[in-house]
Amino acid sequence: MTTAAGIAEQITAQRIVLPHADRADAMPLYVNGAADVIDRRALRIAAGADASFDTYFNAFPSGFWRTHSTMTRLLLRLDVEGECRVVLRGAHADGTHVELHAVDASTSQLLIEVPNAGREYAWVWLVVSASTETVVRDGEWVIEASERREVRPSIAITTMNRVDDCVRLVDALSSDGLPDLIERVVVVDQGSTRIREAIAPVLERAAVDVKLIEQANLGGSGGFSRGMIEALGTGATHVLLLDDDVMLETESVRKMCALASVARATPLIGAQMLSLREPTVLHSMGEVVDRRSMWWHATEPDLVAADLREHPIVKTAGFLRPKDVDFNGWWMCLIPAAVIREIGVSLPYFIKWDDAEYGLRASAAGHRTLTLPGAALWHMPWTAKDDGLDWQAYHQLRNRVVTALLHSSNPLRLLVSSWAQDVNHVLCQQYGSADVRSVALRDVLDGPAHLWATLGTRRSDMQRLLASRGQTITAFGDSAEIPDKAHRPAAPDGLRGRIVRLVRVLLAQLGSVDETAPPTRVRRTDGKWWSIGMLDRVALESAAGDGVFLLQRDRRTAARLLVRSGWLRLRLLVAWPALARRYRRAAPDLARPAAWERAYSE
Repeated sequence: MTTAAGIAEQITAQRIVLPHADRADAMPLYVNGAADVIDRRALRIAAGADASFDTYFNAFPSGFWRTHSTMTRLLLRLDVEGECRVVLRGAHADGTHVELHAVDASTSQLLIEVPNAGREYAWVWLVVSASTETVVRDGEWVIEASERREVRPSIAITTMNRVDDCVRLVDALSSDGLPDLIERVVVVDQGSTRIREAIAPVLERAAVDVKLIEQANLGGSGGFSRGMIEALGTGATHVLLLDDDVMLETESVRKMCALASVARATPLIGAQMLSLREPTVLHSMGEVVDRRSMWWHATEPDLVAADLREHPIVKTAGFLRPKDVDFNGWWMCLIPAAVIREIGVSLPYFIKWDDAEYGLRASAAGHRTLTLPGAALWHMPWTAKDDGLDWQAYHQLRNRVVTALLHSSNPLRLLVSSWAQDVNHVLCQQYGSADVRSVALRDVLDGPAHLWATLGTRRSDMQRLLASRGQTITAFGDSAEIPDKAHRPAAPDGLRGRIVRLVRVLLAQLGSVDETAPPTRVRRTDGKWWSIGMLDRVALESAAGDGVFLLQRDRRTAARLLVRSGWLRLRLLVAWPALARRYRRAAPDLARPAAWERAYSE
C-alpha cells in the first residue's frame, strides 16, 4: 500500500459506481454479495458479509488497457468506514484467479498498487469482507501513463419522434459531473413531432451547453454527420455519437474519455450494448465484418445475448480474451475530431451500415476501432425490430452492397448470400421485402449519384411500396382473422431433416393456393422458410409484439420476384469492376462535410 504522495499524476480511469434507483434490476452488473446501495458512490456491507466487485461495470479490464494504452501504473483508491479485509484479485487470460494484495483496514483511505500495472491479468477487482458494518465509498481505479492528451467531447444525438427518450438522455448528460467533461451536447431533431417545447425545462437547468438543431429527416447518417460537423467548429477534441432511445450508464462516458486520453494512436472507441428488455443481458460486445460476404457478425457468437449473471466476465473465455473489432455501432461511439477532418463524415446512407462503413474507412486510413469492455448503455436489441420486413430492408441491402463496392474485391459470396435472403423472403410470403430489395439493387446499378438523389425520399417510397403489397402491421383486434394462439412448428433436425423439409416446402410452393384457408399465426422467432413455406396464409407476429403481418402465398408473384432477383444480381456481377471504380472515386466527395452542408441547406 502506498500513499497519495507516491503518485506523480493521477488519471481516474474508472470509478466504482452503483446503479441508479431506476436500474436496481441491474445490480449484478455492479456488485455481488449482500450489500445495500447508499448512493452512486457508496455501499453498506453488513457485518460478516462479503461484497465482490468482479462485475461488468466495476472490475477493471487491465489486460485491455495494457494492450491499447500507454498506462504504466495502476492503483486502486478506496475509502472504508468500519473494520474489514480488503482483497485485490486478478484473473489470468486462461481463467485462473490469484490474490494480488490483502490488507486489514479500519476506517481509512486506502491506496493499493496493482503489481506490475496489472500486465499479467485480464481483469482485476476488489473484494471486501466486513468484520463490522462497513461502508465502502469513492472507489476508483487510478493510472499513470507515459503519454496523455486532452479529451473534451461534443455529444451528438440524433432523434426522431422520441421526445421522452431524448429529454431523459439530455438530462442524464447534465448529471453525474459530466458537464465538467463535455464541450457541448448537439441534439439533431429530425422528427415530425419536435422536442423543443418538451426539452425547454431541461435546457434551463442543464449545466452543459445544449444546441438544438431542427432539420428534415435525413436518417441516422444525416443526423450524426450534422453532429460531427457542428463539433469541428468548437473546441471539442472528439465527438461522442449517441442514439436517442437508450438508457445511459453515465460512467461509460468517463471510461471512454479516459481511455482516449492515454490510448495508443487515435482510435475510435465504442461501448457495448446491454438489452433494455433484460438489463443483465449483453446483446453486443463487438462486431467484425466478413469482407467476402460483406456481412457483420459478433466477435463472440456464443456470447450474443449472454446473461452476465450466468457468464461472469472474470470466468468466461470471451471476456478474458476479447477479440479485435472492425467497427462499433453508433449507439455509442467516440470518434476523434482529427479522424473526422481526415476521412470525412458518414456516407449518405440514411440508415444501416453507416457505422460499419465508417469503421472500415477509418481502419484503411490507419485508425482502428476499440470496443471498451465495461462501457455500455441499455438499448432495444435488434431482435425487437422488424428491419427485414419494413422499409429498412431497402437500406440494409443497398448500403451493404455499396460498402462492398468500396471495401471488397470479390462480390460472389455477397451476391449469392443476398440472393438466398431474397429466396427466404419469397418462401416466407414476404413479397414486399423482396420488392424493396430489388429497388435497392436497381439504385446501386444507377451509380453513386443516387445516394444523394434518394436520401430524403426512399424511406417514404418504400413504405408506400410495402403498403401496396399488403406488408404492413395489422394491430391485434383490427382483424377477426388473427388466431388467438401461435402455431409452434418443429424445426428440422440435422442436414437430412433440413433437406427433407426443403423438398416439402418446394412441393408446397408449387401447389395450388387455398385462399379461403384461415391464416396460421406464427411467432416472429419461428417465422422461417421451413415453417411459413408450407403454409398458404400466415399471421406473422411483429418483433415488437404490437400486431401481425398478414401474408398470403402467390405462385405467380413468387416466380416473378425470384427471376428478377437473379437477373439483378447477374447484372451486378458483370458490372462490378466498373461500378466499384465509380463508387470509390465518388466516396471522398460523398463523405465531405461540404456535401452534407449543401443537403442541409436544401
